[in-house]
Amino acid sequence: MSSKFKGATLIALAGFLLSASVSAVMAQSTTLTLLSAERDEVMAPVIAAFEKLHPDVKVEHQSVPFENMNATIEARIGAQDSGIDVMLVDSPRVPAMVSRGYLLKLEDLRGEIKPLVTELALKGMEVNGEIYTLPFWTSTQLMFFNKDLLDKAGVAYPGAAEADRLTYDQVIEAGKQAQAAGAKNGFAFEQIDRYYQLQPIFESNGAGSGLTGEGNLTPDITNDKWIEGASFYSKLFADGVSPRGIPANQMSATFTAGETAFFVGGPWLFKGFTETEGLNFGVAPVPYFAGGKPVTPTDSWAIGLNPYSAKPELAMQLAKFMTLDPEGALASVANNPIPPVNLTAFQTYIDGIATAYPAIGADAKAIMTYELATSAVSRPRSVGYVAFEEVMNRTFSDLRNGSDVKATLEQGQSELTSALSRIQ
Repeated sequence: MSSKFKGATLIALAGFLLSASVSAVMAQSTTLTLLSAERDEVMAPVIAAFEKLHPDVKVEHQSVPFENMNATIEARIGAQDSGIDVMLVDSPRVPAMVSRGYLLKLEDLRGEIKPLVTELALKGMEVNGEIYTLPFWTSTQLMFFNKDLLDKAGVAYPGAAEADRLTYDQVIEAGKQAQAAGAKNGFAFEQIDRYYQLQPIFESNGAGSGLTGEGNLTPDITNDKWIEGASFYSKLFADGVSPRGIPANQMSATFTAGETAFFVGGPWLFKGFTETEGLNFGVAPVPYFAGGKPVTPTDSWAIGLNPYSAKPELAMQLAKFMTLDPEGALASVANNPIPPVNLTAFQTYIDGIATAYPAIGADAKAIMTYELATSAVSRPRSVGYVAFEEVMNRTFSDLRNGSDVKATLEQGQSELTSALSRIQ
């Protein structure tokens, strides 16, 4: 081979390699990674909307099961992995993530965020007075009731107005009447044994969240009010008002099967319940304890940014689109009917609920609007929240299965004291 030919070949090869290298860098620089515990189809609409506005950007969604999210973040962000750009983070876990340096501080966005959210939502983004997440989704609860079962028992439908809210005693009595007339279950929670949905029992009767003291690192689940609330929960199952032996992810099937008279659950159930042939149902406010206050769960996923992202500016564009831009916030709930925190997007969302589900839409709109404004209580903010939730969920399971109330709470208190003292 002549030296002239060899030189031309080397130049061409070098050009090819340089072109390939540039192409690889460009491909890398225009790909963002979004980490969540949601299914691909849930995140698809907001990803498509962002990619339409940014045709040179591809968003790769990496989905991991909820129970593996903490471990995934620990392993990857803890190792300063730059391959994650934006992630969904569970709100009560934010303080622990901040303490470990897993979230980019976003305090400089306060001016943009504040007009778009409620005060409660804004506080949920803060750790030590500074913002670390962007507002994504929130949640609320309603009480569904089976009209046919109540008709058969001669029980009047509960009203949807805030002033019509029933007490737990009234609902349990009505549920027992429905059971006497043929209902299998009188009353049930969708998320049995889960702190998120059961916290309102204890907040409503004045027991407190279960955590107190500086940084919410002192357990407090053995006071008289906690014993009272836990006794109520345990008695639901002991008396057969609520069913034992059914996991949380199968509880909604008891309502669609026409077995349960009253059922507490979230707006994500609207579509499935509406599409269930022969299910004639209505919605009402979540009950409260007489002499106490109405309380409903709130919070959901927030959006956090990896402080080690290789593409921080582009990651910020995606995060802000998903949260602060009403178009993006709405697209994020297109396949998952949970309320967006963004107030402009929420108004469009809630109006859409009213029209999408004509049988319950007006009532659902009213209930969700006033619950989020007046009765919503966040889970306690603590760097020890994960340990707290794990102990509490086991405690609720023991209570449901018949363990002695006081002894079970004392055992939980002991476990929490040990676990949280190590964090302090």
